[in-house]
Amino acid sequence: MATCKAKISQAKKLPAALFAAAAISLLGTAAFAQSAPLPPVAPVQPVTLSPGLSMPSMPKISAPAAGMSFYTPGKNFITKNNAASQDQSSAAETKKSAASSELETALLGGAGSDFSGLTAQDLVQMAKSGSITSVSSLLGNNAFNRSSSAGAADNQVLLKKILSELDEIKKSQSQTLASAATGSKPSSLPPKILRFIVNANDVLSKCVQVYFSDRESDGSFLLTGDAKTLVNNESVSESFYLLFKASGTQNSKTIYTVTPTLSQSKSCDTPLSKFCAAQNMTASRVGNLVTLHLLQDGTIGDLLLDIGNAR
Repeated sequence: MATCKAKISQAKKLPAALFAAAAISLLGTAAFAQSAPLPPVAPVQPVTLSPGLSMPSMPKISAPAAGMSFYTPGKNFITKNNAASQDQSSAAETKKSAASSELETALLGGAGSDFSGLTAQDLVQMAKSGSITSVSSLLGNNAFNRSSSAGAADNQVLLKKILSELDEIKKSQSQTLASAATGSKPSSLPPKILRFIVNANDVLSKCVQVYFSDRESDGSFLLTGDAKTLVNNESVSESFYLLFKASGTQNSKTIYTVTPTLSQSKSCDTPLSKFCAAQNMTASRVGNLVTLHLLQDGTIGDLLLDIGNAR
């Protein structure tokens, strides 16, 4: 009985021993595999392509040059819009240029440009006789109003045409004007010049006559003045012409584009010649007062007008 139990006990212990032996064998194999050197690898031989075949290459992407931009969605649509906008701008510029030429042709109309003998005194006498009222009556409302948005060059043409028309009226009434009294002082009633100073020189004190045209519906008007200036002990007669062309409003003020020109009995350098040589002059009106301040190329000007009741 004891012998049988011993055999059974040995039989139970045998699988465990076999398992342990197998585990030890596996561990030994792994350790041998880690420590054993790897066999050498044969070098790779180059591949020889068959005739007519080529290896594929990667596509090349060029870097954007200066001034270029990357593609963005909707780019084509934007470009078309921009092109259309540029075409419209070009067409508008062409139309504006054509309108400007048409305006210049209509205003000039073959009239003479010599108005050197036209004075404010002449205009006062013509106004008294009823020959002139507003400047638009000389040209017709259409020609005057068409220049409402004109540039400086077109305003020069407009002023030139106005003075030429006035000169023609003067020539047709030469006998009447010759018999009229001259040398009267500017009126103390509106419209009038309240202050006119150029480079610390009081131009108003040298004025012998001033003429204001009737105002247009938009407030535009022509101011003309005669002055006597002493230059090198010689008296020089000067007539200045200032076209105040209404160009809109700003901060409840009427804004004028002021176009000047000057006529002298002798060409010389005077405060008025410096003032009338200025470019792109503007003035503003509040109520019945029109103010012009000039600071350009060393010329300082200050002009204040009372044009009477605002319309």
